[in-house]
Amino acid sequence: MLDVIVIGAGLAGLAAAERLVAAGREVTILEARDRIGGRVWTADAAEPVAIELGPEWIGEGAVHDLLASRGEELIRSEGRFYRRSASRWESFDDQPDVVQAMLDRAWTATRGDRALLDALDECCPDADEDRKRLLAYVEGFNAADSTRVSVRWVREVQENEPPEASDLRARGGSGRIVAALDGLLAGRAERRLGAAARTIRWRPGAVEVGTAVGETLRAGAAVITVPLPLLDSLRLEPDLPGIRAAAAGLAMGPVTKLVIRFRDPFWRGVGPLGDMLFLQALEQPVPVWWAAVDPEAPVLTGWAGGPGSARLPVDRQALLDVAVASLAAALDLSPAEVGRRVEAHYFHDWTRDPWSLGAYSWVPAGAADAHRALSRPVERTLFFAGEATCGKGYNATMEGALKSGRRAARQVLGG
Repeated sequence: MLDVIVIGAGLAGLAAAERLVAAGREVTILEARDRIGGRVWTADAAEPVAIELGPEWIGEGAVHDLLASRGEELIRSEGRFYRRSASRWESFDDQPDVVQAMLDRAWTATRGDRALLDALDECCPDADEDRKRLLAYVEGFNAADSTRVSVRWVREVQENEPPEASDLRARGGSGRIVAALDGLLAGRAERRLGAAARTIRWRPGAVEVGTAVGETLRAGAAVITVPLPLLDSLRLEPDLPGIRAAAAGLAMGPVTKLVIRFRDPFWRGVGPLGDMLFLQALEQPVPVWWAAVDPEAPVLTGWAGGPGSARLPVDRQALLDVAVASLAAALDLSPAEVGRRVEAHYFHDWTRDPWSLGAYSWVPAGAADAHRALSRPVERTLFFAGEATCGKGYNATMEGALKSGRRAARQVLGG
């Protein structure tokens, strides 16, 4: 019988397994996909820059330290933030932080934890432009529904993991994080791909995991790291109503991320955008664009999160057409002029991916402590990890996934 079965080979599962094997435990990792890494996916490192279909921004912390310890090159982003508004470009690097100011006002207006939009209706009903910017930020960055998202949680994210705290990218792509963990596991843990867990029968000190391919594995404990929506697909015997309720209190956000390679970085010759890092056009279906880790590379990434992502077309060509039109509007060019420069595009639909069913988690009002129930061991036998189980504003991040896996390993080991 194994010591531990780890379900899921994303960052949380790999991080948990690495700490467990380092402590001498016998571990098998079950992964439904045909690759490891979960939602971290560098699709092509042979392009002018790495093509990231999943997360790419890194801050100081455990992920940074892991990459640095393996000698990976981390590049700090440089450039200015521009917004296309009222037929002109404006740089908002030196402007007051409207988003933070509005969030502080919303928090002050709350009586307990409330949905962001409700708080704004109370504190700031007439601040139309500033409200628009805050709502666009929360829906885009947090992939959240502003009619439900917790003001308390958004404020917590801003305190612990705001976007400006994650301004590093790995030269070789975020897949280097996966490779670093996999290297630490080499020859020390069995890994089974294409082996989705379906049933978990357990009693204190014993677990049986049945897979979609008909195998049954037995161990003394299991670390469950599947994305939040997939907990529903796991049959637990006996069931855990407290875990189900905590998971149901949280939400999974949709994100559309489209990476486009052009013939040349033509936007650098448009208006003041020669030093552009981020470009916003909030009224467009794809409202946010950013430059590659090498600003001279002819690659831009388009982003829409939350309700805006859900409104975009599913068809890949139709999505590219909408993205090109959005970028053209942000650059004050015609869609035809932008479209003829496109050489390739890259996209993965995480919302319809059966092994993720969304991009990352967010916290509705009233559920700011749900992660505590999800991260609590069950009879020292079942342990839960993954970005949705990580509090202090670190859920929805690679940092949160890595931290949660290490936390679950400590729990297994009695720490």
